[in-house]
Amino acid sequence: MHPKAFLGRVMALKQMDSATDFGWAARHADRKRPAAAHSHTTAVLREWSDPPVSAVLSVGRPADAWRDLFDRARRDRRANVVCMKWGTRYGPEWVNRLAAMVRRNTTWNIRFVCFTDDPTGIRTDIECQPLPKVDYDPALGKYWPKLGIMQQNLGGLQGMTLYLDLDVVIIGGLDPYFTYEARFCMVREWKNPHLGYGNSSVVRFFVGLESAVLDRFYAMSPAAIAIAYASKEQNFLSRAVEEVTFWPDEWCPAFNHACLPRNRLLRLFSKPARPTSGRILVFYGSITPASAMQGRHEPAKRVRTGFAIRLGRHRFRRAEWIADYWTK
Repeated sequence: MHPKAFLGRVMALKQMDSATDFGWAARHADRKRPAAAHSHTTAVLREWSDPPVSAVLSVGRPADAWRDLFDRARRDRRANVVCMKWGTRYGPEWVNRLAAMVRRNTTWNIRFVCFTDDPTGIRTDIECQPLPKVDYDPALGKYWPKLGIMQQNLGGLQGMTLYLDLDVVIIGGLDPYFTYEARFCMVREWKNPHLGYGNSSVVRFFVGLESAVLDRFYAMSPAAIAIAYASKEQNFLSRAVEEVTFWPDEWCPAFNHACLPRNRLLRLFSKPARPTSGRILVFYGSITPASAMQGRHEPAKRVRTGFAIRLGRHRFRRAEWIADYWTK
């Protein structure tokens, strides 16, 4: 986001909070707040929370409860894979493709669930459930509904769960994502990795263990979140969970990094290279699998605002090889 646009959004959020007799925190005062100190919460999060954010695991759950759930999943070779679809940007064919890729690339017993506001066109053999409710200010951005999968009761699911964005492409076996020993896993963010933020395109968690994430979210005003986390859901999630483990970097290559030259001018004349390794190919920014196959970017997916010189939608030569993986 352009700095001026970002500051403008923050100022608008501040004015919105000050213009009413009750701010965001007051509107959610009846929501249960976690009760004990949370060692992983950053100083920025503590500074911008009023009252200070505190956290514990879900009530009655010991700190190592995930280990029992992990051992059970590994013993039974059973896990959930979930995705989310809301709005009109992605049609049902994206869900159908993702479910087909998952089933082709794992030997585990998988319960595949799509949380959506419109199941029309999704294959009947795919379980659909309503979107988990997240009350958020739209000025923060469009990805905050993803926090809903952290709720205590998630559509009757239990245990180990792998979340996948609709626009990933599975290029290798998924079983290692289920046997990787950790409580909460996500992709390491490629930009400024030293900041310790994650990318939420591929997330593994245990249902109900991270429900305090929503308590922490409702404990902060939109203006505070915009300032502390640049309005990014994945930045907030990286800090709000009890502990974060990043997937091995080679498991989740980014199309922009693994398939394209760094020089943007060279990209115009380059054919994207097929990744030499990896399991899930992640797309971010304004490129999707569909647009990459056409050698273009997708304007509707662009997150950044502000002025930028763009000579057209063409970005590189067609990546036809994506069709080898991205099929129904």
